[in-house]
Amino acid sequence: MRKMILLLCALTLSGAGAQNNMADILSCIEANNPQLKAGAQMVLSQKAEVSSQNSLADPTFELEHLWGAQNAGDRKYDITVLQSFDFPSLYVQRNRVGNLKRSLYDGQQTLLRQQVLLQAKELCLRIVYLNRCIELSDKRLAAADELARLYRGKLESGDAAILDVNKIEIEQLNVTTANTRLRNELATCLAQLRALNGGEALDVELSALIYPEAVLPASFDELKTQALQADPELQLLRQESLIADKSVALNRSGWLPKFELGYRHAYELGERFNGFAVGVSIPLFANRKKVKMAKAQALAGTFAVNNREQQALAELQSAYDEAVTLKQNHARYDLLTRQNNLGLLQKALATGKISMVEYLVDATQLYEAFDNRLSLEYEYQLRLARLYKFEL
Repeated sequence: MRKMILLLCALTLSGAGAQNNMADILSCIEANNPQLKAGAQMVLSQKAEVSSQNSLADPTFELEHLWGAQNAGDRKYDITVLQSFDFPSLYVQRNRVGNLKRSLYDGQQTLLRQQVLLQAKELCLRIVYLNRCIELSDKRLAAADELARLYRGKLESGDAAILDVNKIEIEQLNVTTANTRLRNELATCLAQLRALNGGEALDVELSALIYPEAVLPASFDELKTQALQADPELQLLRQESLIADKSVALNRSGWLPKFELGYRHAYELGERFNGFAVGVSIPLFANRKKVKMAKAQALAGTFAVNNREQQALAELQSAYDEAVTLKQNHARYDLLTRQNNLGLLQKALATGKISMVEYLVDATQLYEAFDNRLSLEYEYQLRLARLYKFEL
């Protein structure tokens, strides 16, 4: 089965080709993630435990053997087999609460799945961002290397000063260090993504991964209702609150008596007796304070749901506002794609219209603008991923 899952993931990813659909990567991680596998087994265990809590108690078997002190023949045997059970309506109510708990455990697995897939998606977005930063850094490093080669030649011919060459070499060192850091962070992200995939390598060229197409809703109200309804954490709290409400009625039924029914056989002085054994247990002490406790838990659950709704709404509003701002700021950098400022700077330096120091200052300013544009694009995609996490 494991080999089949890996084969399907490989075929899906290879079939995506240049598209590098991020959803296909998430599908593979969903199939291979150890945490999700452990969670699925835990859900099965919890459901089995719920079922066991509404079963009949084990039957009891009692044997009494008495004999007289004077006559060895004065013997008495007493055999009793009893089965205890609760009031019948209790089993019905426990079954209803048990069904709600089963749904709760499924919801916990859904929440865990969302958390794992969101972590994987954020890693994918980070990988796209780092790949683009490395691509820009490689171009900057190539330009610095070419400039250093040019000025070393000028230094040998006496057309450049050693200070100019030193400044260029410092620029080379800084760019090389930044490039190394980017590659190290990329390697860390790739290792984390592989760990989420159960240690299995993803059969896809992650260097060609692109941002998914996502559109920011025109209004916050358009997103709010759908996101709050589909929030698995909110659904869990609502389910827990519903279970607490049902538990109040269940604990009230705890005052109903319990019964024992069975068979009894007795042998005494050569005579045998057969009959039924019936017992009743009245819960005078065992159910004390349980109803009060259940009511308090139900009220606490209601408060927890209301509190989480407010928190989720605030987080959603904040993420939406940030996404709008990031989108607007990112649009301001579109002029960089329409201008060839680096080419103009290199031409101006070659013709002597600007000095090497002026070139380095202006080029650094341009590269910072390119970095800011990439950073804004990444932050925007990150906010969209969190806004639409309910769709994972």
